[in-house]
Amino acid sequence: MEKFFKKDTRIIAVLIVLFLSALPFFFLHQGLLLIDTGREFYLPEQINSGGVLYKNVYNIYGPFSYQFNAVLFKIFGEHYNTLYFAGILNSLLITIIMFLLSREFTNKINSFLIALLTMFSLVFTTFLYNSNITYAFAMVYALSAFLLSLLFLIKYIKNGNIAFAFISCFFAGFSIANKYEFGLYIVILAYCLIFLKPAGIKNVLKSLLYFCIIPFICFAILLLQGLNYDDIKYTINMFNNMLNAPSLKLFYSTFGVFFNIEYLKGLIQNNGIFAVFGVLPLLNLILFIIKYKQIYKDKVLFAFILCSFAACAKAFFFLNVNHMGVFIFPVCILASVVLFERYNIKFISLLLAAAVVLFAAEDFSSLKYKNYLLETPKGRIYTFKKDGEPVKYVSDFIIANTNIADKVVIMPEGSFINFITGRKGDNFFYNLSPLFYTDVFGEEMILNHFEKNMPEYFVILPINNIEYGKSFFGIDYAQNFYEMIVNNYNLIEEKNGIKIFKRKNL
Repeated sequence: MEKFFKKDTRIIAVLIVLFLSALPFFFLHQGLLLIDTGREFYLPEQINSGGVLYKNVYNIYGPFSYQFNAVLFKIFGEHYNTLYFAGILNSLLITIIMFLLSREFTNKINSFLIALLTMFSLVFTTFLYNSNITYAFAMVYALSAFLLSLLFLIKYIKNGNIAFAFISCFFAGFSIANKYEFGLYIVILAYCLIFLKPAGIKNVLKSLLYFCIIPFICFAILLLQGLNYDDIKYTINMFNNMLNAPSLKLFYSTFGVFFNIEYLKGLIQNNGIFAVFGVLPLLNLILFIIKYKQIYKDKVLFAFILCSFAACAKAFFFLNVNHMGVFIFPVCILASVVLFERYNIKFISLLLAAAVVLFAAEDFSSLKYKNYLLETPKGRIYTFKKDGEPVKYVSDFIIANTNIADKVVIMPEGSFINFITGRKGDNFFYNLSPLFYTDVFGEEMILNHFEKNMPEYFVILPINNIEYGKSFFGIDYAQNFYEMIVNNYNLIEEKNGIKIFKRKNL
């Protein structure tokens, strides 16, 4: 057995077998359909119907993931499984990269365990924040590109092969074309190429060109489709509104991004034993500062630790592994392992193995809650009963009682229903949670839009948005919007808090 594991390729083969062995247990049992995920299916569908990102299809992330997923829909069909399989393949890639990246710093056993930990902490979690069917494909595509960029950056610093620097920059651009989450990493990457391991001015400029390839292609396509300066300016203004939104600050405080002692106490209580991982970024920083001089002498280690801090910046105060923090948890845990080894801390492998068991047990235990089979015209999936029943009820009603050309706007969000029914929603105001309704767009803009563009149907779902400071659409906020609906539409169906309105005089 020891001889068998001498080669890394054999360990990778074992990881692939374990990945494929675990997959059937979790297949079609992941995600949260009504929150965010529906947008990931709806926007690529609208792109294929002639929509243009940032012009008549609102988007808060980079363009690549939606353009790429639209191509997948073109090739393989607009089906739930199309993007699910894309997510699975990307997850397998993330798992393998984490093993290869770990092997640059630690032994085979620890690298194998970190890859396993990636599988059960990120890939096979059943809630919204997993890498197969997630809140944003932009995030998981950006993550795999970031990890590839980091891997090749480490290889460049180790042996000086400039080709590795070019590849690293290419994937860094790939990452930014999806999501701006790893923007701070770009600064560290530039520092490494200019100062830590100087590539020379000519190669730095070439690296910049490689970085720009994917973003250039993405935006060139958009410009050819009709995107103009005013569209870009408007999107930037709305993005600035979001960055400065009080409701977003509340959301991030609630989940540990911003430091708030009261919310932090609640996070620790709610996360139970998983809260121990919340301190990893801060712990890594302390360990780094104590041995800064020694670490600085090792350029490879120094670069990696800086990159890990850049990746973890958004989760510095609390790494919430049951929320968005899970996406950068693998890099953070690798940084912890590398630093622990520099301090000669024992039982690292045992601690990693315990973490794998903890996450795996939680994953398998959570499957019992994903017991509602939702069958739709575009695929089937197991989900929470409280989410599946509203989707089933509303989608069945829409298919039976509306025409394919009817516009059905679902509030505060519900793009997944638009996707599975084939009915168009509103491509700009498809999410009217308190963040977007109050802080990003503003009520006046939204009311003016819908007074001029009245859809045939409105559906209001009882989705609780308390994490943004207000609970229910039309009750705790958007009362004027609700009044507009009542004045111009007839309530034709109501059940369990779900309200379906049809425009008068149709």
